[in-house]
Amino acid sequence: MSTFSPQASVLQAKLQAWCVSMLSVVVDAYDLGAVIGKGATVRVGETDVWPDVIFVPKSSRGIVGRDAIKGAPALCIDIIHSSFPETEREALRQRYAGIHTLEYWQIEADTAQAALYQANAEWRYDLIPPDKAGMHFSSAIVELSFPVRWFREQPSVWRIMQAWGMIHD
Repeated sequence: MSTFSPQASVLQAKLQAWCVSMLSVVVDAYDLGAVIGKGATVRVGETDVWPDVIFVPKSSRGIVGRDAIKGAPALCIDIIHSSFPETEREALRQRYAGIHTLEYWQIEADTAQAALYQANAEWRYDLIPPDKAGMHFSSAIVELSFPVRWFREQPSVWRIMQAWGMIHD
């Protein structure tokens, strides 16, 4: 993603690292696959994308190669800035839907606002709002549910594990 200022890039890097950590807690705990951070190319046919965070399920581990992930991850996340134009946001959604990524998130680093999408049967994304309690339930990682306020709060791994009942005080 393009950055607009050094401050924005620091916020983006911090949120990206937090997302990797949060997803890794549940993915590692249940041996679900791999969470990969920024820098990896996802290549499906002639289309390349460069998400900030990627989840590849264990059942699809064969798509992870040395030079690229050669197939659709189950979840991709882009950390963007609130000034990122809607036309470009939509273009990204279309690219990820076009490579058949089941779930796609766009999170604004500077506002912590998240747009969480899940693919429908026609490989178009439906915006999935949190439930009445403010929780998001992932379709890509069925063991994953969390309050969307966490994007703003960015709790520690310890706090996340406590919230999920993995550890106790």
